[in-house]
Amino acid sequence: PGSVFKLVPALAALEEKKINEQTTVMDTGEIKIGEYRFGNWYLDKYGRTEGEVDVVKALSRSNDIFFYKIGEQLGVDSLVSWSKKFGLGEYTNIDLPGEAKGLLPTPYWREKNLGERWFLGNTYHLSIGQGDLMSTPIQINRMTAAIVSGKNCDPKLVGAGSCEENNISEDGRRVILKGMEKACSPEGTAF
Repeated sequence: PGSVFKLVPALAALEEKKINEQTTVMDTGEIKIGEYRFGNWYLDKYGRTEGEVDVVKALSRSNDIFFYKIGEQLGVDSLVSWSKKFGLGEYTNIDLPGEAKGLLPTPYWREKNLGERWFLGNTYHLSIGQGDLMSTPIQINRMTAAIVSGKNCDPKLVGAGSCEENNISEDGRRVILKGMEKACSPEGTAF
């Protein structure tokens, strides 16, 4: 799914009190681990960095360095847990035939299916919605709606689906919405 997934680690870090709205990360443009490089798109495309980035700016500018760092703080188990909370890697049970489940990778899945260990780089990739993570458009729609509304709802084409509260704090939702709004404003990546 790419950067639209960044809502999940942002909210998870806020809800788990790993960060608050004022927490900043220095955008260095890239992180190197041994021979591996994890870059920010802004450095790769324009040769520039963005300085100190808080969660609102990170969402509005889709800053990979910020999400690598909070993904590292959260850890893979937390990222997977929060992703499941919003229905990623699961059927939505929409009333259409042939729905795909998507894939929410875990260390166990990676070892069992690929014969490889999970590394920090895999957590970095997951933190920005890349790597082995796969989703359908309806899963992303449901995830986004859940974060925005505070309710997990079953999508339906005909009739009304059921909804339940997902117990996200109003403060967490407010910060995420601020970042989403700024992403669609001048200087935002979706403007």
